[in-house]
Amino acid sequence: MAEIPRAYPGGASPPSESGGMHADALRILLKGIAVVAALTHVAFLSLFHWAGVDALALVNVGSVLCYVWTFWLAHQGRIGLCWAVTALEVVAHAILAVCVIGLASGFHFYILLVIPVAVITNFRSLAIKVMLVSILTMVYLGMDMLLLRRPPMVALPTTVIDGLHYFNVLGTVLILIFLAAYYHYLITKAEANLRAMATTDPLTQLINRRAVIEAIREEEHRVQRANTQMSFVLCDLDHFKLVNDTYGHDAGDEVLKAVSRVLSDGVREVDHLARWGGEEFLLVLPGAGTQEAELVAERLRQRIEALRVKVGHQELHISMTFGVSARHPGETSENSISRADQALYEGKHAGRNRVVLGSLAPTTALQG
Repeated sequence: MAEIPRAYPGGASPPSESGGMHADALRILLKGIAVVAALTHVAFLSLFHWAGVDALALVNVGSVLCYVWTFWLAHQGRIGLCWAVTALEVVAHAILAVCVIGLASGFHFYILLVIPVAVITNFRSLAIKVMLVSILTMVYLGMDMLLLRRPPMVALPTTVIDGLHYFNVLGTVLILIFLAAYYHYLITKAEANLRAMATTDPLTQLINRRAVIEAIREEEHRVQRANTQMSFVLCDLDHFKLVNDTYGHDAGDEVLKAVSRVLSDGVREVDHLARWGGEEFLLVLPGAGTQEAELVAERLRQRIEALRVKVGHQELHISMTFGVSARHPGETSENSISRADQALYEGKHAGRNRVVLGSLAPTTALQG
């Protein structure tokens, strides 16, 4: 069963939208490519200068400067231009290198690496991606057909060509592994983002009703295995409708967020705090009995009572009513929450801003 998150500490937000995450990750990827490629071309520059192939040495000077530029473009967030310049450099360098020293050097393998990058870029148009992949494929095949049996313009020693060939093969494989890992990272982050969106209340950043119900199911199994207790605290803001009617819904939202932060700071890591609905919150306390749950509820009540929420030039005094119930052996969580709800109802009618313990009551259904 999937792990159910509890409240995000300190009111932190869940992961951002996948589009923004994709762009940030792609920017980091392109900056990394620029650094590695620049260092690699410095090595090629030295090799070609040593071998007396000055034309390719000068080409690699241009390549180094090109990757300095692409690093700056990626840093500035100009992803499209950065990707285009990177792809053009890879293709142009590959064509020049194999034309001068031959196909056996293996520089044309790097063209294959541009294809998966073209697929996972954030270009929205499928037609553009198909066109890019088609062009790159034709360039690669064209080079292979035209240069396979053509002698190189500059004949380097066999040991140098063999060394370049295996270096480029190994480099291509390592970069493919890196790209696969990067793609897996994107998928994992997107799944985590979607999971957080599905289980998090967008206003308070607490887990929502659906998520806490799943968490309760998991805790039920733990309670049964370990023969321990579990308690529920249902709490509701007092006179919240009056806040909305008097100060507006924006003020009400600020109150909810402030209260959520106070509640989050007052619970343990193992507890589950959720926005149950409207101005109502549910706290699940694994391993806690009635006395412990009552102490937690009273501590939270006092913290909420001391809270001041600034709205415009005014400070709002907030209070909450708490209903507490401990899950009895053999009792369903539905029934225990129902008893906490009944205790909360009694607390409201008794004057609000108090903690009330629940008594046994008929079972009602727990709904998502």
